[in-house]
Amino acid sequence: MTGLTRRALLRTTGAVAGLALGGGLVSGCAAAPPRPPEPFRLATGPEGAVYREIGLALAGVLDRAWGRPVVELVYTDAAPENMAMLTGGQVEMAFVNVDVAAAHSGQVVALARVFDSVMHVLVPAAGDARDLRDLDGATLAAGMPLSGTRYLARRLLEQAGSEADLRSYSQADSVRAFRTGEVDAVLSLTGMPTPAVTELARDGSVRLLDLTAQMEPLVRAHPLEYLPVVVPATMYPPMEAAPALAVPTLLGVQPSMDEQLANWLTAMLFEHAGELSRVRGEASQINPRTGAATTPIALHPGARRWFRERKP
Repeated sequence: MTGLTRRALLRTTGAVAGLALGGGLVSGCAAAPPRPPEPFRLATGPEGAVYREIGLALAGVLDRAWGRPVVELVYTDAAPENMAMLTGGQVEMAFVNVDVAAAHSGQVVALARVFDSVMHVLVPAAGDARDLRDLDGATLAAGMPLSGTRYLARRLLEQAGSEADLRSYSQADSVRAFRTGEVDAVLSLTGMPTPAVTELARDGSVRLLDLTAQMEPLVRAHPLEYLPVVVPATMYPPMEAAPALAVPTLLGVQPSMDEQLANWLTAMLFEHAGELSRVRGEASQINPRTGAATTPIALHPGARRWFRERKP
């Protein structure tokens, strides 16, 4: 886990500033920026992950508004590590998944729901596996140790009654490990579409595993944390559609965050959603009509005021 250097942050801010503005989903402009806390740290994710890339873009938006480098990006394994850092006071803002956050609902609040992360389980197209139970004893690329992928993978495998050798790979390294035969399958909890899955799918050698058998009992047991979805055939051609499990991803903050700051940050997120989506397509889901749906995690009062005043 490393923070972004000040020089790299300056380069990032300049690059993001070069993007065209005006693609946001909400009319009007955010109020003048309040004074930022110092330090102001944002926990993101590992190399190649949507958390990291959207985090970089969001930091650029905020730094540009403040007129100087303010946001310190912290690179992590993803959601569970982000949650630990947020509740421990090591960061002021973090991307977190609802299933991970649910156990800390009194210690974290949300600015918004940003997108839904979907569990992709990729297996060889010519293989026999049709269900997670068929991966019993397999070697799996299952994200980093403190990632949302690893967290949900354990829940799914427990539900399936399967034991597997879970290996720690970034998304990019998972592609390499699968192609070289180091792992039998790849699990990745991420927004859609995600480049690593697109790359694997391109030559037709992989397919998505149907998660229906494990998904339905998990949704019943955790109805506020998971939702059933279908990955459409148009998402990763030539792969066919497959039932999958999704978990909402939130932009989480500490309950003690200043209300004016939380209100302004929420406004900035939505007003620059179009700009963020040009960096990663998953950010196209940032929408005020769904952004307030953060249950079981409460909205920060400043964020709640923003949604109430807009009434999308």
